[in-house]
Amino acid sequence: MRILILGNMANDGYAVAKELRKMNKDVDLAVNSSDFGMALPEWEDAELSHGIDPYLADGNTMRKYWIRPPWIRYFDFMNRTHWKNQLWGKIKSRIDVIKMMREYDIVETHVPFSIYSQFSGVPYVVYDAGWIRYFPYSRGIRDKLARRGYSKAKSIIITNPDTFEISDGLPYLDKKKIFFSPFAIDTDKYRPMDARELRSQYAKDDEILLFSPSRQSWKEKGNDKMIRAFARFAKQMPGSKFIMVAWSEDEQNSKSLVESLGISDKIIWIKPVPKNQLIRYYNAADIILDQFVLGSWGTSTPEAMACGKPVLMFYKKEYILRAFGKEPPILSSLSDDDIYSNLLKIAKDPEYAADMGNKSREWIIETHSSRVVAQRHLEILQKSA
Repeated sequence: MRILILGNMANDGYAVAKELRKMNKDVDLAVNSSDFGMALPEWEDAELSHGIDPYLADGNTMRKYWIRPPWIRYFDFMNRTHWKNQLWGKIKSRIDVIKMMREYDIVETHVPFSIYSQFSGVPYVVYDAGWIRYFPYSRGIRDKLARRGYSKAKSIIITNPDTFEISDGLPYLDKKKIFFSPFAIDTDKYRPMDARELRSQYAKDDEILLFSPSRQSWKEKGNDKMIRAFARFAKQMPGSKFIMVAWSEDEQNSKSLVESLGISDKIIWIKPVPKNQLIRYYNAADIILDQFVLGSWGTSTPEAMACGKPVLMFYKKEYILRAFGKEPPILSSLSDDDIYSNLLKIAKDPEYAADMGNKSREWIIETHSSRVVAQRHLEILQKSA
């Protein structure tokens, strides 16, 4: 069975394809070279320079730092070209993608390719990493085609447990063909390591160093909650610093909030960093803070947990139990008060923090490791072919 994973949302397509290749499966990954920088395999595995802007990252430049595996196919979907300037080129790119799908027995499509896979004549599985959140209220032709693409799929892989609430309520989706599979984490790569040199750039040995890799999006991530909680935490633990990533729509709002709370001297802003550098930041920090609104996690939480770090984020118990059958070793934190009290609980008890970090890594190996997730994808693809 020839398998194509089409698209690479959050680099999960790459992670799954790489593991399936290790399992001697005939799978290719097709990557849109004009996609967002963080959706390119180079962001995951290349040794890129610090401070590359993922919005401006050029795939051709990034590939100079990396030897591409032969099973990765690049194509240009012309994301950065307006229809008015290159109408025929953009139409041809869509036709070429449909033709490419026809070379395979089954296709796993990431956003936005379920729009096109429904016209390929090839069985396909939709991989959803959050696009479904927009389906209940989106009305454009593109959204209508996306919904139709989901409804025509042989199976749908849900990666975010909070989206069960949405998929359960969409009448055009057959609930029997919806399956859960978490993001794949390479636990040989995401692991505890010595990051004292990096840590020393930001904090002293006796200080508490926090890190949040989340983009600045208050509506989805709740960055404002953790900033306010940290302001209170810093009064109790004056020897503390907080590294945050400066990008996305609420970057300036977060910086203004930091200034208004009088904690600018304790906040370190960095630009987005490629994954090989991100792993060092996870390991340099004492506590990781992720997201506090949606009720489930993306890749940052399991990546940090795999590095043996205690993580604070908010999850909805009923969704997590439905997905995994048990709760993770995370102090679920929804409100400012929750984040503040749980930060103190971890920071004031180093033994508890270490135990939480060890249990976190064990939990990720059991639930998110690349082999576990790739096997799950393979089972769904085989059933759907």
